[in-house]
Amino acid sequence: MSDSSPKSRFLKNSLQFLVSFGVAFGIFWYLYGGNLPATIQRLSEVDYRWLSLSILLGIWGHWLRSYRWKLLLIPTGHNPSNWRALMALFLGYLANLALPRLGEVTRCLSLRKTDKIPVTISFGTVVTERLLDVLCLAVITLAAIFIEFEKLSEFFGKLFKEKLSGIEHLIVPLLLGSLGLMVLLVLIWWRFKDRIRKTFWWNKLRSGLRELWNGLSSISRVKQRWQLWGSTLLIWMVYFFMSYVVFFALDATSGLNWQAALSMLVMGGLAMSAPVQGGLGAYHYLVSALLIYYGVARNDGLFFAFVLHTSQTLLVIISGLVSLVLVFGIKKSAVKSPSSPS
Repeated sequence: MSDSSPKSRFLKNSLQFLVSFGVAFGIFWYLYGGNLPATIQRLSEVDYRWLSLSILLGIWGHWLRSYRWKLLLIPTGHNPSNWRALMALFLGYLANLALPRLGEVTRCLSLRKTDKIPVTISFGTVVTERLLDVLCLAVITLAAIFIEFEKLSEFFGKLFKEKLSGIEHLIVPLLLGSLGLMVLLVLIWWRFKDRIRKTFWWNKLRSGLRELWNGLSSISRVKQRWQLWGSTLLIWMVYFFMSYVVFFALDATSGLNWQAALSMLVMGGLAMSAPVQGGLGAYHYLVSALLIYYGVARNDGLFFAFVLHTSQTLLVIISGLVSLVLVFGIKKSAVKSPSSPS
């Protein structure tokens, strides 16, 4: 079909890139605009000892994430080295800077090349990873709201009031439209289910879903339960300290406490979930806006967000490019499929 042709996919991906990057860059330019040269000049004010510690913590966090991913892959019958899982992870982060959500597929493609792991299986474990992180972020958000209820309730109240004002009348039509679409899909399935089940695409879908479920259900078959949950806890602890230590890198934020860092962890998690390249714009907006509620001047809040986001983005770019060279340098003949005969 023409919709699945390389040209149409290229146009679709290009449009998605332009839209998401346009939104991200628009927010970034709105926040910094003509002040960007002055922001860059302020880099001399940074205590790079604390920033270096943040980068090292970031590397440790990425290693922990690749280790957890490996734990989820083992029950599926595949056991890549932690090093290759880490390279795949960095390639995924690099791809996310080009197109949001592309990283999940890219890291799976990397392991398919280096370890011949089917994409549908590894993708199932990636989805499981995401569910674990959503659960952790939800728990951290509830804890932050409980600890910093006054500040966060005021912050979220103002944020949603500004962003949702004027669209209340669209909520009911959107809900009714979604319900109608679901009913239509059910009716189509009920009317043509026998024909659909005989098609090539249905069998392909069933096969893919079985492999996906194999990856998704891997969490229930993990033998190293303590390592799985321990690494998950450590990942989010590392993320917390990765941001917290940067407070001490700037005079304007050096007096902030751990409660502020906890709130910022929530804002950073929400911003990095936004459908824009690497949280660009969204991260700067949410983090700087939150810091204002903790008494930090607007320019200082924007500068802090710029320093922290830029340092971690540079880490991703450098590590991703190195991983790209290393992954494509691995010879396919050196990799054996688990199912291949000896």
